[in-house]
Amino acid sequence: MTYNAEISRRNPGLFLFLIDQSRSMSHKLGGTLRSKSQEAADAINRQIYELIYRCTKSDGVRDYFDIGIIGYGAVSDTAQSLLKDADLVPISRLAETPLRMERRQETITDPEGNDVESEFEFPVWFEPVANSNTPMVKALKLAQQWIDDWIAEHPDSYPPVVINISDGAATDGDPMEVARELVDMSTSDGNVLFWNCHLSEVKDAQPLTFPSEEGVLPPNDKFASQLFQMSSVLPEGFKRLAQERSLEVNDSSRAYVFNAGLDELMELLDIGTRAPTENLQ
Repeated sequence: MTYNAEISRRNPGLFLFLIDQSRSMSHKLGGTLRSKSQEAADAINRQIYELIYRCTKSDGVRDYFDIGIIGYGAVSDTAQSLLKDADLVPISRLAETPLRMERRQETITDPEGNDVESEFEFPVWFEPVANSNTPMVKALKLAQQWIDDWIAEHPDSYPPVVINISDGAATDGDPMEVARELVDMSTSDGNVLFWNCHLSEVKDAQPLTFPSEEGVLPPNDKFASQLFQMSSVLPEGFKRLAQERSLEVNDSSRAYVFNAGLDELMELLDIGTRAPTENLQ
């Protein structure tokens, strides 16, 4: 499995984000004053903005990717698209239709080397929600349906990349079997890649990025072990990007981050979305 297919408007890639919206996502993310749901929403909105930037050429935003966002747990035991009136959409449509624009500030360095505050507009495609249970199985089954239809239309494209952000165990059954079915789906260029970001609340547990064995996870955390097993082994291109960031990875490293804070969350999302964009044509 090569994961080397060129990504073009004729043969686009697919990014599918799965967002846990259960009530426990209202808890504060470690090291921040904001909730897990707020930080997760910000991270995904930033990655969509970054993907749009990478797809922007002199003639506008080119449809190198289709994008989907599935939220699960906002309403009882349901999973649904977080994009208005759509499931999977070309990235140019997202660029044209953010839910709203938000004014924010960032610190930049001026030509004299001084740090100055700069105001900018930040596009928001979906809002943070933390409300009910954790129907992860339903979210994975919905992802399967969307991906099955997408692969039928793009059989030779770069394989779909699915990024799941969650902090708790599924409340609607065992997700392991449906996750295995998901990563068994494939284009001619390779199997679906499944990434998991675990926003755990285990006390005194160190964050782990792309571990290669279950033994380094907390021994009594069944959910950590489950998400690790569900995650794809990192393909070569992703390993190279991780190594460039001085992360320790090997041939058994999984696309999984445990006990993630914002830094680890952003690392996962950046590496998870950057490798396919290096294939743009």
